[in-house]
Amino acid sequence: MKISELSAETGVSVPSIKYYLREGLLPAGVAVATNQADYGEAHIRRLRLIRALIDVGELPVASVRNVLAAVDSERTSLHDAFGSVMHSLDAGSHVVDADVDAAVVEVRRWIRHRKWAVEATAPATRMLAELIVTLRRFGFPAQMNEFDRYADQIFPSCEFGVEYARAMPDRTVAVETMVVGTVVYERAFAEIRRLALEAASARAHVRARATRPRGTIRRSGVAPVLRGPIGRDAPG
Repeated sequence: MKISELSAETGVSVPSIKYYLREGLLPAGVAVATNQADYGEAHIRRLRLIRALIDVGELPVASVRNVLAAVDSERTSLHDAFGSVMHSLDAGSHVVDADVDAAVVEVRRWIRHRKWAVEATAPATRMLAELIVTLRRFGFPAQMNEFDRYADQIFPSCEFGVEYARAMPDRTVAVETMVVGTVVYERAFAEIRRLALEAASARAHVRARATRPRGTIRRSGVAPVLRGPIGRDAPG
């Protein structure tokens, strides 16, 4: 297919496709004329992966390049390729902070306690430590054992995800599956939590209204909403 057809098939603009070609993120098509190349299903799949990393994962181009290198390398085992992908997803500048350094020690102790085989250089270790320190500075207790229940719940689904990826017909597809599953599912879980928080807040709001004594005057700057005699909302 022509580059215009590739654009129509994937929803990625022609200028973006040309940019990915220049950056080496997308392999070149098969030349069929001086200024024309032919693209196939592999290009469609790679473009969708690139867009998932950039649009959903919000990764910079440099990190996308590292992830794609792990996808394409045939010299590393699937485990090492998965590790490279995970490390690339969290790679970035981290703050220099004594409190974070101390929290990193806590996180690593927690990982050992769980008997998880995790590289000492895994960026997620320090990222989690930074998040814990931020929570504590806002008054949250944020002790590591508070995360045990969530870790217990999430580990089986991670095992399933790894086995699902490893069962793919070839290595490239297996690593791609791990990348997409990681990036997209993490975003999905975050959005579900936001929806749950809004629902929990709405439930708490209803309970608060139900227990407030009749005739209580709100002291916020927002006028209360009153029910009129025919059931319509009327500003009070």
